[in-house]
Amino acid sequence: MDESVAEPAVVGPSLLRRFTVLESAELDEVRPNASQMLSSFRPTSGGGSGMLCDLAAVGFGPLSLVYARTYGDELAAEITEKVSYYDINIALAGTNRVEAGDERLMLTQSTAGILSPRMRPTMHLSDGYSQLHLRIERFALERHLEDMLGRHVVGPIQFRAEIDLTSPALASWVHAVHLFVQDLDQESGLSAFGPELSPWAGFVMTGLLLAQPHDHSAQLAQRQFAPVRPLSVKRVIDLIEQDPSNDLSLARLAAVAGVGPRSLQRSFRMHTGASPREYIQSVRLARVHDDLVAGAGSTVADIALRWGFNHVPRFARLYRERYGVPPSATLRASRA
Repeated sequence: MDESVAEPAVVGPSLLRRFTVLESAELDEVRPNASQMLSSFRPTSGGGSGMLCDLAAVGFGPLSLVYARTYGDELAAEITEKVSYYDINIALAGTNRVEAGDERLMLTQSTAGILSPRMRPTMHLSDGYSQLHLRIERFALERHLEDMLGRHVVGPIQFRAEIDLTSPALASWVHAVHLFVQDLDQESGLSAFGPELSPWAGFVMTGLLLAQPHDHSAQLAQRQFAPVRPLSVKRVIDLIEQDPSNDLSLARLAAVAGVGPRSLQRSFRMHTGASPREYIQSVRLARVHDDLVAGAGSTVADIALRWGFNHVPRFARLYRERYGVPPSATLRASRA
């Protein structure tokens, strides 16, 4: 009797077939490819030596979808660096035991998981495990939440790690993700219009933020009952948004608002969730990021100074905390 590893019933990826990266690949070939799409990992206590993998991946604006199917052996692995993005893991077959800090998850067809920035998980994949990763860039999801809340968000967003796919809202959401995957495999689907025009990215992020509990869920639920911002706060926000690189001292903001500095700080935090200084910093970071993506400057320092960051090393640290990469990496990517 032939005891060699049986070939899977379906050759190659069964999802995202238009975007196949590897078929029946060994672990040493899988690792560098997976590291480019998600995070670097390494095997831990045995296993994985006889494992083969099918891999497919596609980027769509701030979203990336990675399909992986492993067979021939179990695999225990650890991520070698902290995650800098939001990673939703959806098990399609088999199981995956995930540990990250105090979180302990068993991913099955009824339970998915979400890794938030700064987590560094370990995983144990069963033989015959297949999964869909949905990667959402941190800056995009946090900015999307800011748009929904109408206020500044100090990230990262802290999601409940376990995603209960039996709950109606999350069952609908994951069904929409599968529709998105099917649409990507169609040459003339909605995704063919690109991430700028297609509704997929916005729909996926909105649905996740509404359906999966996180540390801003209560504010989202109360959003429809939020009090109207007073005119003093609106004047300050308008001034900041109009030209965040300008002189935005507390004294000037208070003069524009027509109230005292302490009164402005209390009212501003009440209605935006941030101090004026935090709000200014967030807007400036967003403007720098937009210019870096557009390649609108010769150096990172030029762009940072343009938007009011006079201490470039401190700016670089703030930028990396928010966007997960150094500003120089964003500028290089725009030129590439």
